[in-house]
Amino acid sequence: MAMINNGLSGLLAAQTALNTMSQNVANVNVPGYSRQEVQLSARQTGFGVMGGSGVQVTGLRRVADEFLTVQLWRAESDAGQREQVSGYLGQLETVLGSEDSSLLPGLNRFFASLHGAAETPQSMAPRQQIIASAEALAQRFNHLGSQLDAQERRVLDQLDASNSQANSLLSQVAELNEKIKAVGAQGGSIGILEDQRDESLRQLSQLVEIRSSRQQDGTVNVNLPQGQPLVLGNQAAQIERDDTELSVQFGTQEYPLDGNIGGSLGGLLLHREEQLLPARAELNTMAQEMADKVNQQLAQGVDLNGQPGQPLFTFTANDAAGSLKVADGFTAEQLALSGATDPGPGNNDNLQALLGLEDASYEAFRGLVGELAITSAQWQADAAAAGNIRMEAQSRRDGVSGVNLDEEAMNMMNYVQNYQANAKVIGTADQLFNTLLNMI
Repeated sequence: MAMINNGLSGLLAAQTALNTMSQNVANVNVPGYSRQEVQLSARQTGFGVMGGSGVQVTGLRRVADEFLTVQLWRAESDAGQREQVSGYLGQLETVLGSEDSSLLPGLNRFFASLHGAAETPQSMAPRQQIIASAEALAQRFNHLGSQLDAQERRVLDQLDASNSQANSLLSQVAELNEKIKAVGAQGGSIGILEDQRDESLRQLSQLVEIRSSRQQDGTVNVNLPQGQPLVLGNQAAQIERDDTELSVQFGTQEYPLDGNIGGSLGGLLLHREEQLLPARAELNTMAQEMADKVNQQLAQGVDLNGQPGQPLFTFTANDAAGSLKVADGFTAEQLALSGATDPGPGNNDNLQALLGLEDASYEAFRGLVGELAITSAQWQADAAAAGNIRMEAQSRRDGVSGVNLDEEAMNMMNYVQNYQANAKVIGTADQLFNTLLNMI
């Protein structure tokens, strides 16, 4: 009878192992799934040569390495931030450097028109060309300013979308914490729930850098690197935006956020605060300085009517690039190209002084574009490196926790042989028992 019980226990153990193997194979393509292993132990209930009662399944083990999981989360955060920043920097570099929106064509035409008027500064045609090129240059500044403003709106829109995604993931983690705590307290299997929670945390780590701590009841508390709480047990925080400011709202407490939170959310904040807004401010400075210098130089000359020079450009102080334009009603006769000391139709002294502003105007814009190109190249290189590190971290995690179909196929063959062998034991025991009965 013991032989039959032993064979039956082995049969059931092999069946459980086959079921577990089929579960692994079925979930091979499920993101975040960790393979499971059957844990077996021998049953010992007797002594002597008749000791032993077969085998028993003591549990299912979720194959996971917490260290590798955390390393993957951190790699996701770093890659998320760098890819976000490098992507927007690439767009910004394209806007500043493209033929359609760059300032260089406008500067070229404006100063070319000044050069063209040098020989006959009293002629109306070259004067009209100067005004037309000035209007075109102002429109270049306007267009470039609007492009940078549009990118800021896209950044803020993406912040809202990422906030919504992060808040949804935080709620999922809190709900899974509650389920894991309840199922674990009843002695149930929580492996699948833990996989779902880890996958939610992995997706969350793409948005913000996180720190986690496992509690005795199986729940996980989640914080930002600076300590702001995101999930405590079954309670989740909410990330909110007020105008251009982000904060974590946990109960009645509010914690401000900046670009140091990592992930794609941190990348969005960092790009806006450290790259986009400074570039927009620099563009305003360029527009204001160019307009002021041109206007100041024109004020030192006289126009065709012998009157002091009037301002060519006007703008509003808080948005020079976006509001720059040729002064309303400004005419070709009002261009003060003659010097005030020796005015006359053919005098171009003040025009020559205007041409002296050319190098500084080019230098300011080329400096902005050059600095941006260097920054963009560095971030792109960092993003590529971070992407490789993320792939390696994912590969190391999958090497431990992922499903290997070749390995599962070998396990299946082993379990089938084990199942068949135990079935043979039961069959043999049955034959022996029948033989004994027949001998009576």
